[in-house]
Amino acid sequence: MKLFLLSSLQTTGATIAEKLRLDGLSGRVLFLTTASEGEEGDISWLNEDRQPLVDAGLDVVDYTITNKSEEEIRSVLSEIGAICVAGGNTYYLLDQSRKTGFDKIIAEFVNKGLPYIGSSAGALIAGPTIQTTLDDSRVTPDLEDYTGFNLCSLSVRPHWGSEYFAERYKEEYLRLYNLKLPMILLSDNDYVEVDENGFKIFST
Repeated sequence: MKLFLLSSLQTTGATIAEKLRLDGLSGRVLFLTTASEGEEGDISWLNEDRQPLVDAGLDVVDYTITNKSEEEIRSVLSEIGAICVAGGNTYYLLDQSRKTGFDKIIAEFVNKGLPYIGSSAGALIAGPTIQTTLDDSRVTPDLEDYTGFNLCSLSVRPHWGSEYFAERYKEEYLRLYNLKLPMILLSDNDYVEVDENGFKIFST
């Protein structure tokens, strides 16, 4: 098992791409864009997050699980070398993961050795719960169970210290504190590497 959990690929992507190569990456990197479908307005940040992987020479292909069957998802995952679950609305990503069975499928593939890169929402959902998200839950009014993918026991909070998210942090600080969850606060320059032996935090 190998996970890379981070806030932004714009600052960490080149380093992670090199680590994947050193680990013997073979095949394409599936860039999962589903979470961005739950966002409104400009999503140019999605292209900016993908670009460092492309610039590093990786074969990156976009994909969404929305409206896909379990069979389709399994077929695609069986043909890739790694998956990158990109950012966006965490509630929307979890909702689509439940509807398609992706939450169970991705756990199966990661436990068999598929490297998982989680950026922002993709990092947050990899843990036991998405309760630490600051995203708007109104996009999925019927979603009541906030259990994450449970790929690891870590709850991360992306974009710590980012000016863009500063106001939302102020508004949600007390709620996050009252969750009483152990959290790793990740700046946009940080990433966590997780494997069977534990985890390490790096800064680029």
